[in-house]
Amino acid sequence: MLANTGELPSWISRLNLSLEASLTGNSRFSPTYGRNTYEGTNAFELGSIVQKGMANTRITWEKQRQLDFGIDLSLLGGLADLTATVFTNESYDLLLVGRSASSVFGNTSFYDNLGSIRGKGLELGLRLNPIHTKDFDFTLGATFTTVSNKVHSLGGDQQMVLGYNGYANDDATMVMAVDHEPYEFYGYETRGIFSTTADAQAANLRNVDGVAYEAGDVWFVDQNGDGIIDSKDKVSLGSPLPQFYGGVNLSVRYKEFVLDANFGYSVGAKLYNGTRRQVESMDKFYNQSTAVLNRWQIEGQEATLPRATYGDPKGNNLFSDRWIEKGDYLKLRSVRLTYNFEKLFSLVRSGSVFVAAENLFTLTKYLGSDPEFAYSYDERLRGFDYAKVTLPITAKVGFNLNF
Repeated sequence: MLANTGELPSWISRLNLSLEASLTGNSRFSPTYGRNTYEGTNAFELGSIVQKGMANTRITWEKQRQLDFGIDLSLLGGLADLTATVFTNESYDLLLVGRSASSVFGNTSFYDNLGSIRGKGLELGLRLNPIHTKDFDFTLGATFTTVSNKVHSLGGDQQMVLGYNGYANDDATMVMAVDHEPYEFYGYETRGIFSTTADAQAANLRNVDGVAYEAGDVWFVDQNGDGIIDSKDKVSLGSPLPQFYGGVNLSVRYKEFVLDANFGYSVGAKLYNGTRRQVESMDKFYNQSTAVLNRWQIEGQEATLPRATYGDPKGNNLFSDRWIEKGDYLKLRSVRLTYNFEKLFSLVRSGSVFVAAENLFTLTKYLGSDPEFAYSYDERLRGFDYAKVTLPITAKVGFNLNF
């Protein structure tokens, strides 16, 4: 504590500096990645045992090294506290499916320690207590965190395209690309809906089957200018990682009453609304949302959704920025009002009564039920919204008695 050395001004109550370095490993992956495994099958109506996965006995743990520098500062006898941490890290020997092998082995790829990701970030914390008297106390706290992660290496490749079809045969796609954030969404960019036949003819675009787009179809962006919308026109659609996030805490005390509130926020993340895609695709006889009432129906109509076509022959519902939304939000996580008292009926020495609530409101433009969710522990599925149950709004009334 440098404040105790006598070398700092008296208005600095505490000053701590810290420097930390760490090296950790991650072994949460399945041990079968490094073993030869087999499974039973009925090939050619004969009971057989075939190789299930190609083993790589040379794989090791994923590793991460990190360096942190921090400062902890208290001013004016605790009226203001500030903490700041700057860090840099590198995750390397990442286990990815990327090595190709001959199909004679029964698999065309296998896991290997291929990638590395480098990151840097800043964490800030501020606590203000400008008013502190016998009858009134006011405290305000806030946190701010920003992290930037970039793929540094993919074992010699410049990018890896990863698909996910584990939900309703989805075609959601992510990309790992050098100098980009990990697991960015990867799909088609759109310009809206062709409102007239003339617009569609002027664009002169065809889908991968060579069929021309018509009025009421989605206007995809032809990135390479060849007049055909295919996989060569896919681009990054954004990252599910926020640019910054944090929280705000408020505590106000007036005599025996105490009000506490806790807010959380996140800015800059992109989210894949897979649930909305299911209820706005209009390509099957499934129930759809009321949003499809604004679909294209007549020549010249300015619509936000394409025409309804069974089976989606034009590919209007391909994985595109139609399904990617901004995930910014401000949420009231909890609020609590407490009344403290002493000597009640000569039996109770002290106690308190409180009213509390959680998840009362969320300010967001995200069209899903809640922009704060985690569909899976798998990092590839960060930002995938497949209608997980959201955090409920709860209310509580309680008391605490000391006899």
